[in-house]
Amino acid sequence: MAWKDRITGRRGQQVLTGANFAIYTLIVIALIVLVNWFVNHHDQRWDMTPSKKYSLSDQSKKILTNLNKDVNIMVFDQQRRFGERRDVLDMFSKASHRVNVKYIDPDRQPTVAKEYGIRTYGTIVVASGERHMEAQGDTEEGITNALVRVLKGQRTACFIQGHGERNLEGKEREGYDKFKTGLDSENYQTQSLMLMQKMEIPADCTMVIIAGPQNDYLPPEVDVIRKYLQGGGRALVMLDAGAELPNLAKLLSDWNVTARNDLVIDQNPVAQLFGTSPAMPIIVKYGSNPIVQPLVNHATLFPLSRSLELGKASGASAESLCDTSADSFDVMDFNPKMEKVEFRPGKDLKGPLTVAAAGTVPGQGEKKTEGRFVALGTSLIAANGFLTFQSNRDFMMNAVNWLSADEDLISIRATPPESQHLEMNAQQMARFLYLGVFGVPLLIIFLGAWVWWQRR
Repeated sequence: MAWKDRITGRRGQQVLTGANFAIYTLIVIALIVLVNWFVNHHDQRWDMTPSKKYSLSDQSKKILTNLNKDVNIMVFDQQRRFGERRDVLDMFSKASHRVNVKYIDPDRQPTVAKEYGIRTYGTIVVASGERHMEAQGDTEEGITNALVRVLKGQRTACFIQGHGERNLEGKEREGYDKFKTGLDSENYQTQSLMLMQKMEIPADCTMVIIAGPQNDYLPPEVDVIRKYLQGGGRALVMLDAGAELPNLAKLLSDWNVTARNDLVIDQNPVAQLFGTSPAMPIIVKYGSNPIVQPLVNHATLFPLSRSLELGKASGASAESLCDTSADSFDVMDFNPKMEKVEFRPGKDLKGPLTVAAAGTVPGQGEKKTEGRFVALGTSLIAANGFLTFQSNRDFMMNAVNWLSADEDLISIRATPPESQHLEMNAQQMARFLYLGVFGVPLLIIFLGAWVWWQRR
């Protein structure tokens, strides 16, 4: 039989079929080997999660890039559970050669566990040199915050009280509980300070925070704050619209910042996308200060804010941080009892208007260390009801970082993990039950019977 007949015959067809199968099998194996080789030699990851769960935030990347000392991240857990945290921790070790991740089973290494005071499985400790700190959870945010505490040490934010300021422990919509928690997570110890009891600011105060007083400060209190900044101190001053505070306003004017007695209204149609009112300006225009540089293409909200006018007199310097849109205006001589809020030509000012400013105060004394301040037209930006809006949290924490001269921490922070929910009403639940539990199985049975009937 000729070779052509061998191929075209029945046996030849079987040979060709077998050869094709072998070739395709070899091609598939080769592709698998090639893909594995590429993955092993090109460690590339794509994070497709909505909250970027498997990507480091800008803040974490910035801290890890600037590390100048070795850091150990130790996971104390049972050996069989080590793999549960590798996705997050591998991001830290790959971002910096100075980070070393260690997995320790406290049952097998009890001496090490006792050294770091480990009491429960799943504890993560960040250590550098002689300092170590336990992370509050196994998320990126918890580990990064522990890293900040180890690297920076303890700092203190003193909230001045006694004039109707925001409640630091308040869990209500206008309270400051979330802001306090944010400060704690970045290693800022918070404490209340009553200037009227003792006219001085403790030496361990990294900064003083004035959060929306409703009553004015006494002249001696203002003098204490002024001298504190002239000695190199730091201050975050937030004055709400409608509150008459001439003494505090005079202090800001000495720093070339005039707090107008008005309310800012912004009719920018972009705000409608966020569902906010014109009395809550959406800010997308920022200055050049390091506080707001990371916020480009991000939005912040300034609810019920007064405007600030910046001067250029000699002495303190001030620059704008946040400006409203050209569609904004202010309502002069505002008070909460006003029945109608609208633009009045000749009296009110057209935007853009400044609602946040930062500046420096020349130092006095032997060291002549300059002071720093940040002034805001509203204290609601840090309240529980608004702190989580878009980039408000980043703005507030960046301002605190700049005041404490921790510019390397200024960034966009990790987004807290969010649980995914599927919400369905009763009708949708019933439809899912009929289709998923009964419909699909019956369809498979029907298709199977139809195929059997066609082949019988």
